[in-house]
Amino acid sequence: MFPRWAAKFIKPISKLKYDKRLTPISKVLPEGELNLTSEQSVRDYFDKKGTEFIEGIWDYTSDDGMSYRLAIIKNKYKFIGTVIGNSGKFRLGEFKASFETAASNEVLTVNWLMSDKKNKKLIGIVKNKFLLEINGSYIYKTYPKSVGDNENILKKGEWSGNGSGIIISKIGYIVTNHHVIVDSNEIEVEFILNDEVQKFNAEVIQIDKTNDLAIIKIVDANFDGVNDLPYNFKTRSSDVGTKVYAFGYPMALSVMGKEIKITVGIISSKSGYYGDITTYQISAAIQGGNSGGPLFDDKGNFLRINSSGLGADVANNIGYTIKSSYVLNLIDVIPKTIELPSSKKLQSLPLTEQIKEISKYVVLVKVK
Repeated sequence: MFPRWAAKFIKPISKLKYDKRLTPISKVLPEGELNLTSEQSVRDYFDKKGTEFIEGIWDYTSDDGMSYRLAIIKNKYKFIGTVIGNSGKFRLGEFKASFETAASNEVLTVNWLMSDKKNKKLIGIVKNKFLLEINGSYIYKTYPKSVGDNENILKKGEWSGNGSGIIISKIGYIVTNHHVIVDSNEIEVEFILNDEVQKFNAEVIQIDKTNDLAIIKIVDANFDGVNDLPYNFKTRSSDVGTKVYAFGYPMALSVMGKEIKITVGIISSKSGYYGDITTYQISAAIQGGNSGGPLFDDKGNFLRINSSGLGADVANNIGYTIKSSYVLNLIDVIPKTIELPSSKKLQSLPLTEQIKEISKYVVLVKVK
């Protein structure tokens, strides 16, 4: 028997609350399919099932020297990170973090369980398929080793993802984001040519990982070039408040379809995420698949390459677009000299006609 004074400190076990955050993801998977206390079991699981987006085994070391190995596995619309190796305060099989994509796949909402088991909401940036930045720290993927070997097991003929791009020369050079084409084995572009949608093979010509830019080129026997480009490639900066139009193919291979989409907004700031001076912040909506698409003003001037956006759960109407000066720097290192478009043709046209003309040179970029 406990003394009466101690009764208030004792709770029946049936009334104790179990912290669901510590439930391993194995509880939501078929019994026997995965053992999260065995890294070999996790590897076998990925070898069998393949991986999607950020699924895989990741390593993380905190500022205080504690390190964790996480298995990140998709569960419905979230990705759950569970400890499968550690030198910290978490047991094998315990929940460590959840990751949810925002409006763009390049930005993640992260719920991270700290060493004191308190939850902290953070923003994650997908640097590429093997590196995530979370609040200034990095976690990196250790398994599977490459996209081509183990990730994204696709049906025959199926594309693994898409982005957007803008044609910058008559002979088929295209600017897009590096993260759109990284680790791709095959690239195909679609756009309107001779009043119909046509498809052509393309290859990577030059990349800029630091500024998330890439130049690809159409390399297809059926491609004879495009007409003179009707827009102007503007290299000078634009003022805050400038009205802008984002062109692209968001979620073109899934819910939104392959028709080009245009969203409108303004330049909100001349610096981007965490004060990044390589990008502008804009209020035009940017979704996954918009990456690599162009930003124009209402005078037919190409201004920027759209790269990412924040979800409504973080902030409303926030997008980021890479300054054209960085695009120009990348073009300058290509062995082939490119004569950039400088036409004033669109300036006198109504906005609807400008959009029709520009849309002919915005491409859907598909990769696998």
